[in-house]
Amino acid sequence: MHLNIIISAFALAGTALASINTTREYHLRTQLRPGQGNKKQFDGLWLVASHTGAGLNDAVLYANKTYAIKGFENATNITQPNGQPYFNQLFDLGGDFPWDLYVADVNFYSAWEPVRINAGSGAGGFFMNSSGLQFNENPTNAAETNAFGGWLVCDWWHGVPQLFMKWSYYHYDNPSSCADINLLPVYI
Repeated sequence: MHLNIIISAFALAGTALASINTTREYHLRTQLRPGQGNKKQFDGLWLVASHTGAGLNDAVLYANKTYAIKGFENATNITQPNGQPYFNQLFDLGGDFPWDLYVADVNFYSAWEPVRINAGSGAGGFFMNSSGLQFNENPTNAAETNAFGGWLVCDWWHGVPQLFMKWSYYHYDNPSSCADINLLPVYI
């Protein structure tokens, strides 16, 4: 009796990841934004999860597609002003549960924040447009101005480029080791 319950629980866990995937799978690849000709090393990189602790990862970027993580979206019950849903940006890292992309709001006075890929089922507020992956940090309040200022990649403490999210209300020049990018889906 107990063995049947345990086997059933494992079978359900294995289908949990597949049941929340509501979109076609893709890899996210960087596209250097115009006007940054001397930053070509940040163009065409693939999003990867870099382990930082149990269930914790920083979002980093590699030139080798072999390491790219498989992403998908899970629609939320919150809609954009155009009627389209916001999504949880999730990843399949090979386990029985999804990994969630989220902005680590670690300093309210920073011009940008690190991006994490941690165990979980979704922070919401993501959507795709012609510039790739976008984010709204407060999707439930349509009256509030979205503070998403785009994606930034910097070659800092991991020895490979790391992904950050910029706040739109700060207008600083990027450090020389950083570049503004788009994150485009490359469908599998």
